[in-house]
Amino acid sequence: MSLLLTNAHLLGPEPLGPGSVLVDEGRIAALYLLGDRLPDGPSLDLGGAALGPGWIDLHTHGANEADLMDGGRAVHDMARFFVEHGVTGFLPATVTASWEDLTEAAAGARDAAALPPGWARVLGMHLEGPFLNPERLGAQSPDYCLAPTPEHVDRLLEIAGDVARIVTLAPEVEGAEGAIQALVERGVVVSVGHSVATDAQARRAFAAGARHVTHLFNGMPPMHHRAPGLVGAALSTPGVGVELIADGVHLAPTTIRLAVAAKGVDEVFLVTDSMAATGCEDGEYALGPVQVFVREGEARLASGNLAGSTLTMDRAVVHVARWTPAGLHGAWQMASLNPARLLGIDGRLGRIAAGYDADLTALNAEGEVVMTMVGGEAVYLNLRVP
Repeated sequence: MSLLLTNAHLLGPEPLGPGSVLVDEGRIAALYLLGDRLPDGPSLDLGGAALGPGWIDLHTHGANEADLMDGGRAVHDMARFFVEHGVTGFLPATVTASWEDLTEAAAGARDAAALPPGWARVLGMHLEGPFLNPERLGAQSPDYCLAPTPEHVDRLLEIAGDVARIVTLAPEVEGAEGAIQALVERGVVVSVGHSVATDAQARRAFAAGARHVTHLFNGMPPMHHRAPGLVGAALSTPGVGVELIADGVHLAPTTIRLAVAAKGVDEVFLVTDSMAATGCEDGEYALGPVQVFVREGEARLASGNLAGSTLTMDRAVVHVARWTPAGLHGAWQMASLNPARLLGIDGRLGRIAAGYDADLTALNAEGEVVMTMVGGEAVYLNLRVP
């Protein structure tokens, strides 16, 4: 059955102005701009909300007391929670863990990805490790860090090659360049992070095929004017995308403005790096095998180090829209079209255009998600009835 979404400000994600979107059989059938004659049939008035392509979170460990490392049922719980915050697709992320635990996590992601639309789509998984530098692990366990030897890379691909979309590794670890090339050859996006790489080491990784940076500024030394390191290399290398955790805790608004100014809208990716405490009260939680304490919404280890976030994507988009000149349409692109491009699915997701999947998010002027649609089904509605 077709449904006309009316009274919206369309973001394609570029601004298109006031208009309506016709959805039919799970896809966008047509767009109607101000002044166009609208077709007859069932309609849903969005009350002037911004309507754009659904958001895709490339890096989330969990939410609503669920974590990828808990297995397939937990991924389903995450998917149900995320639609309330405008996310229509996501990559659940691992932490450093045993081969057995990684195998179970991959099975959970695989099972969830095979389900028909109904909640947020599981688009694969983000393997954050095990090829990380123990010096910059953040909240992850050093017990399971491994060198990216050919044997270890082969085992990781054997476990998760069919669902692995992103692998984060430290480019300075011995064997990293060969691992980058092997992963890229298998169609996996290589992201660099949890690293103490120098500028030269980072640039060699980019030359080898890495094209993404995991939560820029976090999990790496700060940039020094005589030792720019991974941060400086990422900000100054065209074609390299950077993740930002825009919660005001991991990164100050000024830092976010700097990154957007250096990289431009096309190379910034908004992620949450959320953990199981997201959407929950303060208390004690787990991030894989690590105990995390949440106080006033900040997730930290007993040592005080940050341990993931309790950020949701709607807050991230609103923050970047307010904190940077990119505005709402630029922030929207960082959470929709950019991740779709990185994953190679921008021919069907990441835009409002005829023929694209009807994965859509509507955000009102107060920054609240009022509708999330996945595959043409309104899986979340929070519209105020006059």
